[in-house]
Amino acid sequence: MSLREHERRILAEIERQLSEEAPDLAGRLSAFGSDDPDAPLDPSLSGWRPWVACAVIAAVTAGLLVLLFVLTPSAPPPSPPEPAETTGTSEPADTPVAPAPVGMDPAGTMP
Repeated sequence: MSLREHERRILAEIERQLSEEAPDLAGRLSAFGSDDPDAPLDPSLSGWRPWVACAVIAAVTAGLLVLLFVLTPSAPPPSPPEPAETTGTSEPADTPVAPAPVGMDPAGTMP
């Protein structure tokens, strides 16, 4: 979007006043118009040192994870269930037996 001539003059006047009153701030704001928008603000971040620091942090983290998995004891395998004791009847001895319905003998047949 293009600016009108009047707006361009106003912006030029503001820029001139800013550079006179606060040259440090004007210098920082002029960096916003740089050709490379991905350029780091701090020139020391463009070298190899940040990458080395990231690699060291990643290696230490991976080493600690491997150490954690190696030193963590594993759970013992589950034991198979033991078979229940058989006493000749399928019902436990302490379970009460229900009385036979009226008109039937204890075997469950009609008289």
